[in-house]
Amino acid sequence: MAHDASNILEPFEGVLSSSKRKVSVLIADDHLLLAETVAESLKAAPRYYDTALASNLSEVLHALASGMIFDLVLLDVRMPGMFGLKSIVEVVKAAAPAKVCLFSGGVDRTLVHLAVENGACGFIPKTISVKSLASVVELVLSGQIFIPAQEQRAHENNELGENNQLNERELCIIRLTAEGLINKEIASYIGTSEMTIKMHMRLICSKLNARNRVHAVTLSREYGLL
Repeated sequence: MAHDASNILEPFEGVLSSSKRKVSVLIADDHLLLAETVAESLKAAPRYYDTALASNLSEVLHALASGMIFDLVLLDVRMPGMFGLKSIVEVVKAAAPAKVCLFSGGVDRTLVHLAVENGACGFIPKTISVKSLASVVELVLSGQIFIPAQEQRAHENNELGENNQLNERELCIIRLTAEGLINKEIASYIGTSEMTIKMHMRLICSKLNARNRVHAVTLSREYGLL
């Protein structure tokens, strides 16, 4: 559900002139109920002063260009307008010097690491407890990179032989393929060339003994990779 950006930013009126301003957080998520829950949990913590909401990439960029001061952006990578690394980098640049942390139900590790390499401060899963959220945000604000331990690959292609296991980037590519993206779109999503994606796809098919990309997706599901 889209929101009027002018209404979203109303809580920040007067923040720039306030000498008592502590920390301002922009919560960018199209799930309004979740975003409001996160906002309330942060407002309840002693350190936090203000939160604002955005429900799509356009609203995020509008907020960041509005002159309001933000210390942190919690960025849902799957909300409307977002498209992989390209959009993440756009937000990181627009938010500077504010910190940007990915905030989503699930993000491929390859994308997380690419985002960190391009200035993001890590990944906070939406499954994190309300009690833990403030502590993790505090860690990110201190300048640390946060990637939860449980996001380290839960499975390691157990049903595939050691020489046939897919690496992180190949897993990312096959998952994006399963979502219906073509090579050009996958290349744009993770910030590489279409030729590189084609090379990876050939390797994926070889490792899985797949006839083509469709067969590779089918086999990936059978092996529990998707």
